[in-house]
Amino acid sequence: MTAEIVTIASLTVGDTATRRFVVDAGAVDAYADLSDDRNPIHVDAQYAASTPFGKRVAHGMLVAGYVQSALTSLVAPGGVSKSYTFELHAPTFVNSVVDATVTCVETDPRTGRAHFDLEITDVDTGTAVMSGQAVVAFKKSASVD
Repeated sequence: MTAEIVTIASLTVGDTATRRFVVDAGAVDAYADLSDDRNPIHVDAQYAASTPFGKRVAHGMLVAGYVQSALTSLVAPGGVSKSYTFELHAPTFVNSVVDATVTCVETDPRTGRAHFDLEITDVDTGTAVMSGQAVVAFKKSASVD
């Protein structure tokens, strides 16, 4: 069964999606292997315990990547990510539960682009650990009034 193609016209400002993730040690270790980022704050519990954080911290790029699942649920198939900007506000510790939320804040049928706000929140503390924006491109409509 083929999914219906998402278009710029099918998006509405305010459309929101949230996905929940457990940032477990397996995910952090796999990301370290894939990215070759083996900073001991991420992969060495003994070292991490000696830092001001007191425990292992997930890679910021791993955490930021969780927004893609939520974004994909709103824009695929049909949309293609064009850009991301984000800021990391607080550490995400190994075994944290996070909610990744994306919200459509603008659609432009003339350019075929939609803009989204991004936020990742630690479920246990309510802390926003990351926020940012994404731009997604769609095929331009044949006729735009």
